[in-house]
Parts: sequence; structure tokens; C-alpha cells
Amino acid sequence: MKSQAGTMPLYLMPYNPTLSYTRGKSRDLKDRKRIFRLWLVRKELVNKLLSNPKLIDMLVSKVYDKLKEDIIIKKLEEMSNAILSLQKTVEVQGKRIEENTTTINDHNKLLEEVVSLLSNLQKSVDLQYKTLEQHSKTLEEHSKEFVEIEKRLEEQNKRLEEQNKNLEEQGRRLEEMNKTLLEHIKRLEEQSNVIAELQKVIVKLSAEIGCFTSRAGKGMERTMLLLYKEALKLHNVNPDKVVHGKIVDTLGVVEKGRIFEVDFYETNDYVYVFEIKNFVDEGAFEQILIRKKLIPALFNKPVKIYLVANYVEDWVKEELEKEGVIIIASIVVNTKEEEEIN
Repeated sequence: MKSQAGTMPLYLMPYNPTLSYTRGKSRDLKDRKRIFRLWLVRKELVNKLLSNPKLIDMLVSKVYDKLKEDIIIKKLEEMSNAILSLQKTVEVQGKRIEENTTTINDHNKLLEEVVSLLSNLQKSVDLQYKTLEQHSKTLEEHSKEFVEIEKRLEEQNKRLEEQNKNLEEQGRRLEEMNKTLLEHIKRLEEQSNVIAELQKVIVKLSAEIGCFTSRAGKGMERTMLLLYKEALKLHNVNPDKVVHGKIVDTLGVVEKGRIFEVDFYETNDYVYVFEIKNFVDEGAFEQILIRKKLIPALFNKPVKIYLVANYVEDWVKEELEKEGVIIIASIVVNTKEEEEIN
């Protein structure tokens, strides 16, 4: 190849990638591109020559006419061989170019897939970043809520401590109240014993005065009040204040101008009325209802009515209690048993 390079023009030499066409240091990429262009020009000239036999014959005849020496013929043969070698090299290079093109296309597809994957990955990363931001905000809000909850718990703990102190104080007070209640219970037991004894006395006395009528006079009423004095005191009533008087129906609540005899006493808040009977039946029931209706209208105050009796029928007692009448009696007569006996 050195002899060829020394005797042939550079553009007529067969292209060999491994051959260095420069002297001294190897050329850079620009020199290689220039050599490749020269090689393409040479290839075109060769193809034109090969595709035009007449031109070849004319050239050969002229060459033979001018140069009949054996050296020129050898050179032409060498050129033909070089052209054939160049054609083979071009074919090999074409195949390599096709293979490289296929490889490049495959690489481009792979690059497109990688780019698509990277794009999807970037979208996923963006979504995850947004999700992380939302989670961060949620965590911040939760942390704030936890701080508030801790504050509330501290306040509740303080309140519980105060409540515990209050409960301890209330427990002490309850203990004191229990002691007081025990004392009251003892007193009530003592009063109950007194009442039981009084009831025994009342039963005896009621048997003795049972023959009297339902209204035995002022002395009888006073006697019964004194007899039931202890029982009345249990209802916060002082029998000593009770007076016997007459009231007139000036308003016509029952009958205008009618006079009623009443045992009562008056305070700033109430009028206390006492109906004192030996035996309470239906007639006494009606009298009590009349007084309950009349006295509040005349005195313009609420009334509290007390029935003090030795005997009271059971149904009268039930009806009067429904009307708010307080009943203090020795014996409740069972009207059903009396009906059965009769």
C-alpha cells in the first residue's frame, strides 16, 4: 500500500479504515471526514467508469496509443484490482452502516422508553412529593391538636384535683351530716316512742269520748288540740296560737253573708286552719272543702288545713290527702269491713 500511495493519487486509492493517510502524527476527526469525502468522490468516479464501457474502452485505447509500456498496463490492472477491492470494502461498510443504523434505531427506541419511564417516574415523584407535603401539613395540624389536647388534659387534671379536694371536703361534711342524722334518728326514735304512748292514751280517751257528737263545743276542741299537741308540733304547728272565730263570706264564694265558725291562726305566709272532729265522715269532708275554697279568697293567702280527729273513714282520709289536707287521727275506720259486717 505504501508503493500505491506513493504512485497513485489519494482519491483513487482503495479506502482502508486501518490505513493512516497522513505523515507524522495522526489527523483528527476533521481530517478523517475529509478523507471519507474524497473516498466518496473516488467511488463515484469509479462507478461512472464502470457504468460506461465505451469510455473505458476509449481511455484504454488512448492509453495504449500513448503509453504502450508494460508499466501502464500493470498500473491499470492494479487500479482494476483496487476498484474491486474498493467495491468489496464499500459493501462491507454498507452492511456495517446498516447494522449501526439498526443498532442506533434500537438505541433510540430504548432511549424513548427510558425517557418515558423517567417521565412517569418524575410524575410519580411529584405525586409523592405532594402527598408528603399534605402529610406534613396533616402532621403539623395533628401536632397542634395534640398540644391543645395536652393543655386540656392539664386543665382537666387541675380540675380533677380541685374536685378531689371538694369531694374530700364533701366527704367530711357528709360524715358530719351522718353524725347529725344519727342524732336526729335517735331523737325521732324517742319522739316515736312518745307518739306511741300518746296514741295509747288517745285510744283510751277516744273510747271514753266516743259517745259525744262530732261538735262537742269549744272546750272539747281545745281538749283535743292539747291531746294532739305533740303530733302537731311534729308538723311545726303551735296549738297555743290557734283561736276560735267566725268569718263571713263577703265575696259570695259559697254564699254571700253566710257565717262560718273556724279554728285558725294567721302568719305572713299562710293561714293555718284546723278542723277538729270526733268522727270524720262525708259531712265533715264537704265542710273542709268549703273552707279550703273560702279562706284563700278572703285572706288572699294560701291555706294549710289540718284535720284533727279521733276517727276518720278511710275513703275520706284518701280524698282529703289528695286535696292536700294534713290528717292527724287516732283510728282510720275501714268502711268496707263495716259494710261486710252489716
